[in-house]
Parts: sequence; structure tokens; C-alpha cells
Amino acid sequence: MKNTFWILGIFIIFSSCKDKIQQKYMANSPVYTDYETFRSSGGFVAAQAIEQQGNIYFKDDFLFMVEPDKGIHFIDNTNPSAPIQTGFLNIWGATGMSIKGNYLYANSFIDMVVYDISSFANPVLVERLEDVFPGALPHSDKNYPYSTIDKSKGVVTSWTVEQVTEDIANFQPTWVDCFNCEVSFAEVNSTFDSGSGDGSTGISGSISLFTIIDDYLYVVENGSRLHPFEISNPASPTVNDAVGIWGNVETLFPYENYIFMGTPSGMIVYETSNPVAPTYVSSLSHARGCDPVVVQDDYAYVTVRSGGPCGGDINQLDVIDISTITSPVLKGSFNMKNPHGLGIDGASLFICDGEDGLKVFDATNPETAGNNKIHQFKNIQATDIIPINNIAIVIGEDGIFQYDYSDLSDITLLSSLNF
Repeated sequence: MKNTFWILGIFIIFSSCKDKIQQKYMANSPVYTDYETFRSSGGFVAAQAIEQQGNIYFKDDFLFMVEPDKGIHFIDNTNPSAPIQTGFLNIWGATGMSIKGNYLYANSFIDMVVYDISSFANPVLVERLEDVFPGALPHSDKNYPYSTIDKSKGVVTSWTVEQVTEDIANFQPTWVDCFNCEVSFAEVNSTFDSGSGDGSTGISGSISLFTIIDDYLYVVENGSRLHPFEISNPASPTVNDAVGIWGNVETLFPYENYIFMGTPSGMIVYETSNPVAPTYVSSLSHARGCDPVVVQDDYAYVTVRSGGPCGGDINQLDVIDISTITSPVLKGSFNMKNPHGLGIDGASLFICDGEDGLKVFDATNPETAGNNKIHQFKNIQATDIIPINNIAIVIGEDGIFQYDYSDLSDITLLSSLNF
């Protein structure tokens, strides 16, 4: 539909005086911020109202929520029954984050920023890696292409939909995509990234494009480039060449020395024995749809969702045997309503099934897990989850909800932080 719309919106204009052909069309036209202003922005301020959901991340009794393109909400979760917003870290263009030890990593449009968070009340910027994500762009109206971008004018920090005119010789409108666009968003895993002690990392939801394995932070840009950053010195990451990946990667999940990637057409596995250049191991295709992945022991769990940027018409849970990592095998598929993020903790499998709410399954036998629903909470539109320490932290379209699942026969709502 959008390609047809675009074609119908183009007019060829002949200039009688200049004898040249121009194209006139409706497009996302870039709004620039000069580099100095962009890179001097930021700072930690008082708690702000949450306006849009994003990635969730948990570490050291603190919950972090990335509000796309704006920054990170800090939430004291020492008492899950009464979470307290303590501040907001302004990071222009942020869509994801990870933490190692006392250092928080986030993207800021084209840059990577590093904050010392040894005091959650006073994050301090210690490093900015410039131009490491050259293809990063803000969210936009995907019904329109975007017009030519001139990087000499600054960083593209927003868009305005307007009629533009361009010479035919320079006419190359591009359909809009965006960094970590599917919120999606999004950041990763339902398991600890890696590490312990001062090098410990946190845990994020299943929809993410950031993850840490040992001394390396991996970030996906535009679905096709995997950036490895060495963080053996956490305060001063080392930039390495990006690795080309295929499949339009939407989510990452680390397990042991493997990175499991969710794409619109299937699950892909890379290994990191050479951490600066992860290599392809195997893949398993499925019907087209968005598909975050989580892994535990010999099984990967994948939700396939129709609609949105992924297309397709299938909504299901896939259970995959990965005991032979070079040859994953689909063991079962189970119908769902519109599944988004998911999490696994022991024998408890959690599915965020969109408007069908949060579903909890008994995964004692992983291959039949989708047939063994224990509970369903229909009063939220769930999109992602972190299950940890018997607390399920669920994010939905209108809030963050926390459930105590220490007794699976009596899962109880502890709190809700509404947007």
C-alpha cells in the first residue's frame, strides 16, 4: 500500500527556464541539530512522566526503562510493591541500553554514550564515542519515504512530513527504517548477560538490540550490522569494525558464547569465540512475523507475531531443540493471539500476548509447554517481561506491572506504575 501511495504522490515537473526534470513528492523531511548542540545535550534531572513504553532493564534492585529517542527512567525497585521513580537521564536518540559493573551504555542517535552510575542519584557522562552508528535515524512516519539527508547540516533528530522537490539527478528517496525501531523495542534477554562482582551485568526484556557477553557489548544497527565494543575497561570502550549480518535482525539474546537473533523470517545463531567477529552457526526459518527469542538449557522459545513492521499472518509460540546447535529442530508450535516478548525462569514460561494479556505456562516439558497454561492476566496489553527472583516485571502499553510468582498456584499483582 505505501509503495502505491508514494508512486501516486510523485509528479514530474519540467522547468522551462532550466530545462531539467524534478521530482515533487510528500516525504519525511529531516530536522537537523548541529553537532555541538547535540553533543552538549543531556543530564540527569528529576523524575519525569513516562509518555511512551520502551525497553526495560533490571540491575541491583533498580529498574530502568528507555523512553525511545528521549532517555532513561530510573526506578528504585527495592520494594516491588511500591516502585519509586527517582530520576530521568536525558539521552537524545536513546533506544537501548546495557550495564556492566557501574557503567551504563546507551545509543544517542549516531553516538554511543557511557555513564558512570556508581551513584544512581548522580550518573556522570564519562565517554562519548562519536559516529559509531552512522545509519541511525529517529522514528518517523513509515507511510512516507524520506528525502535526501545532508550530514553536513548536523544530526537528524526528528522529521517533518512535507512536500519536497528534488532534481531528478539527485532523486533517491529511501523508505524509512530506524535504529532499534521495533519497540520493539528494542533491549534483549531474559537471562543475565554475563559476569559477576564489579563486572556484573543486568537483565533486560526479550525485545532488545543490545547485549553483553563477557568483555564485549554487541549492538545491532538497522538490522544488518552488528557492532562489537570491547568493554574490558568499562569506562572506555574500544570500537571494532561492524560485522555484516543477514536477516533484518530485530532482537538479540545471549546464551553462553552464542548470540540468538530474532528476524522476521526465523531465528539465527552466531557464536563469539572470536568476540570481535562473531560468525554464523545455524538458523531455523518460520512464517514471516516479529520474533523475539529466549533460551534456557537445550531449548529456544520464539514468539512469532503478525502485523506491524514484520507483516505475516501467523501468531504462535515455537519451541526449538538447540541441543545440537548447528542443527536446531522445531519441536512444537502453539497458537497465540498476538505474542510479543517472553521470558523463561526454570519451569515457568511467560508470554506477553498483546491484548490477550500475560500468559504463564508450565514448561517442565518444554516441547509441550504451549499446551500447559497455568494463568492468564487479561487486564493488561503486555509487550515484554523480565522474570527474576520470583518477580515478573511486565511492561505494557499503559504501564509497568509486577507480579509475585513464588507460588505458581497463586500469582499476585504487587504493583502498577501507570503511564
